[in-house]
Amino acid sequence: MSWRLAKSLEGLRDQVNDHAPGRRKQTDGTIGNEEHQKGHSRHNPNDAGVVCALDLTDDPTNGCPIHEIADSVVANPHPALAYVISNRRVARRSTGWAWHTYTGASPHVSHAHFAVGVGTDPRPGEPTPKPPYDDTTKWHITGAPRPSGNPPPKLRRGSRGEQVRGLQRILIGAGELPAGSADGVFGAATEAAVRRFQRRLGVTSDGVVGEDTHAAIARLLRIL
Repeated sequence: MSWRLAKSLEGLRDQVNDHAPGRRKQTDGTIGNEEHQKGHSRHNPNDAGVVCALDLTDDPTNGCPIHEIADSVVANPHPALAYVISNRRVARRSTGWAWHTYTGASPHVSHAHFAVGVGTDPRPGEPTPKPPYDDTTKWHITGAPRPSGNPPPKLRRGSRGEQVRGLQRILIGAGELPAGSADGVFGAATEAAVRRFQRRLGVTSDGVVGEDTHAAIARLLRIL
């Protein structure tokens, strides 16, 4: 069947693209695959052919710290927003936008999931969710934009900031750092985790995240 993305989510995607024009999009997603279609998911079109879910890739290096953006969206929810899944957490309108632990099959570490509309997640051909999902009110997003085309920075022990925090989230998702340890400080534990991860990625295990390691991580995220 023909389908389209909810206009509210088109607006969110456009705002994020304007905010971070050089962001990576490896784990962006709209309409669901066969696995989504086996169950209830807002990635499945409703009976009007509208997809009411959007996945956006986490890429702090290029100005798109999507989990921070998710925090700002939840703190200032859009009129059409139903729930957000981000970095092993879920926040819903029905629970007052409090974050709770998410235990679904995908931890949503490499991306965040934004869902709009009212009603349950549909199987193909089912009528829900219902409007509002085409509300074109602007979304509230934050995060430091980074000019398109800038190479990712080299990260090593002593580095600090959002790029380090994004790296740590990837390491947490890979099981190399414990949950809750993304503090934005590249210390001894992060260096050791990077060395282990580099061995898994097949690049030089020097504890420094340079061009080769950035590229290997990008390749990995493309297949997750």
